[in-house]
Amino acid sequence: MVALPAWLGALDRKLLRDIWRLRTQAMAIALVIAAGIGMVVMSVGMIRSLEASRDTYYDRYRFADIVGSAKRFPVSLVDDIRAIEGVSIVEGRLTTGATLDAPGISEPITAKVHSLPPSGMPRVNALVLRSGRMPDPARPEEVLASEKFSEAARVAPGDYIEAVLYGKKQRLRVVGTALSPEYVYALGPGQIFPDNRRFGILWMGEEHLAAALNSTNAYNETLIRLERGANPRNVIDRLDILLEPYGGTGAIPRSEQLSDRFLSNELQQLQSMTAILPPIFLAVAAFLINIVLTRLVESEREIIGLLTAFGYRNRKIVWHYTKLALVLSFPGLVLGLIFGSWMGRGVAGLYQEFFVFPALTYRAGTDIILASCLIAIAVVMLGAANTVRRISKLTAAEAMRPPVPPNYSGGVARLIAKLKKLDEPSRIILRGIVRRPLRAMLGSLGVGAALGLYITSAGSTDNVGLMIDQLFNQANRSDMNILFAEPRDQRAIFELQRIPGVLRVEPVRYVPVKLTSGTRSKSESLTGMNSGGDLNRLVDMDDGIVDPPVRGVMISYGLSNELDLQPGDPLHIQVTNGRRPAFTLPVARILRSPVANPAYVDFDLVGPLLGEAPLSSGAFISVDPAQIDAVYQRLKEMPVVAGFSGRSAALRGIEESIGETMGIVQLFNTAFSALIVFGVVYNNARINLAERARDLVSLRVLGYRRSEVSYILLGELALLVIAGLPLGILFGYLLSKNLTESIGGDLFIIPFGLSAATVAFAILVVLLTAAVSAFFVRSRLDRLNLVNVLKTRE
Repeated sequence: MVALPAWLGALDRKLLRDIWRLRTQAMAIALVIAAGIGMVVMSVGMIRSLEASRDTYYDRYRFADIVGSAKRFPVSLVDDIRAIEGVSIVEGRLTTGATLDAPGISEPITAKVHSLPPSGMPRVNALVLRSGRMPDPARPEEVLASEKFSEAARVAPGDYIEAVLYGKKQRLRVVGTALSPEYVYALGPGQIFPDNRRFGILWMGEEHLAAALNSTNAYNETLIRLERGANPRNVIDRLDILLEPYGGTGAIPRSEQLSDRFLSNELQQLQSMTAILPPIFLAVAAFLINIVLTRLVESEREIIGLLTAFGYRNRKIVWHYTKLALVLSFPGLVLGLIFGSWMGRGVAGLYQEFFVFPALTYRAGTDIILASCLIAIAVVMLGAANTVRRISKLTAAEAMRPPVPPNYSGGVARLIAKLKKLDEPSRIILRGIVRRPLRAMLGSLGVGAALGLYITSAGSTDNVGLMIDQLFNQANRSDMNILFAEPRDQRAIFELQRIPGVLRVEPVRYVPVKLTSGTRSKSESLTGMNSGGDLNRLVDMDDGIVDPPVRGVMISYGLSNELDLQPGDPLHIQVTNGRRPAFTLPVARILRSPVANPAYVDFDLVGPLLGEAPLSSGAFISVDPAQIDAVYQRLKEMPVVAGFSGRSAALRGIEESIGETMGIVQLFNTAFSALIVFGVVYNNARINLAERARDLVSLRVLGYRRSEVSYILLGELALLVIAGLPLGILFGYLLSKNLTESIGGDLFIIPFGLSAATVAFAILVVLLTAAVSAFFVRSRLDRLNLVNVLKTRE
């Protein structure tokens, strides 16, 4: 080390020498602190960035506070809606489904088509024009396409696409791309993850879409912005009354619109993870600081005694070691802030693939940086607290005396002595563990914490894999899901069955309803399914395949929580279209499924409940693989079909999008866990080496080989790592299960599917990291100067 300036005080000079001497251990501690601080900065900053981007986007482009739907209502009704107290802006529009043909894509493409007002830009749910231009009102074939769909399907401005609108085939020309606050998270029918290649949004002139739908001077949706302080519930009640004569299906507030619900659910998941994972990293960092400072104080007892004898007060000595702890943690704080900001920008890029904003810029903020600094200081103080307390109680006379030698006369020591088959190096290893049981236990706990964290993070891939298996291999086993333009009788099912290549057809019925229990209500969908169906089945995460109840209603786990319902409780159901019958059914079962519609009844029960003949809203079909393209083409030509999606294409899209994201997250998690293992193992090894250097060198002088001496030092570390593995497996299992349960929401439940392969790979990561740590310590052991070490008193 370079010569220190003469003007530095004695304790400051000692501080710098200690920092230099402990530099490698300080780096190990800094890496763990950096991981914890980095996760805090990334997670909290990402939550703030998502919330800020959402609020700015919604406000600037006037995202609708309420959406009302009906079968068809006159344009003049918009004035009556505008007169409702609390309404600021109201706009009517036409919305329909469509199927598209795009060059190079054989699978069906489902689209949602919205009308544009005569002025061009909507006043509510305004568009962000990203390329090209707005459609020319004089050109009926011109449309805007959603940007993500345009990129994924390779449909650029100027390209033509074929669309089937209300049974009519049209050739449309894309003239621009746009974003909408309505589709931050764009999902097609039956999707749980965005598939931009097979689902898109189109906007076309109101007059031309009205002509295609035979809805001149009429709308089927109304978008409302509220005045500040207005009561959404009162506006919704009045709106439902106005739309009821026109087949209104029940207005919904912004919080129940699908895109916003998924975005809010993601924010809740981020908050749950932020509350659980970063504190564990920081706790391990505090543990490492405590080990290093405790070892340092034990080795400097005589120095502390001399300082006290020379007149240094206890508080000044305490402040010296506190400063040492702070300085040791400072690189970790700086590295954590840099790493967290870098990782936050990377995660923001990943989020932009799923949640589409005009701009999603990661911003940590000064307050987050200050809070991170305070957290780091708190962690250091926590780790140093025990050491500082011991220093404050240490008198000069006590410090000058050597510590009491450890007592090896206990029962465990005698038991070790009786193990005749053990060689002497192995006995030394066991004695070392018995001599410091608390440190050994804490070392194993540190390794266990690292293993548990990796299992928790890597287990998320298993959970998503199980979720996909339950949805696509157990529940939805059809080749295609078909949605009719409106409910149809049995003839529509017969028409599907007559298509060459169609092997089996199972009908399904969706009924818009308002579900009420006590004072709580929710606008949702009631699904009628066939009992004993094979193509579309209900999967309970606890009980496997279940049938819809013959009597009563089966509700999802999320709905049971929202309406506070248990099996046997009555559920009032108000149909919100047609003749609007109302009835009450008992809750027969609560379904715990990864993704489920809110309520289910037996298909044969729907007709009698509604007082009508059996009708189908759609169907699930299985198809001969050799004729699937022909079936696609036939379905596109059927006026009765409003849209359809292929199971294999949807599954492939999910696997592609999730696989890339999970790979990056897995890389981060592996790095975090490796940092903790390295920090724990390396610091334990360095402390053991510092404490036992004289003993180990003495063994070399007595004739022990270098490999035997290394075995003594590293064998103890190996036992600590091995002892930490079962602790880590248990900790990882419990933490993963708790975290999985905490991030579920009303939209979906994530099943717990931790696999043995994930646990085995996590163990391999820990063992490899421990081996790297052991390599560094072994190289330092080999470089020890025998003469210099033997000259030391310790």
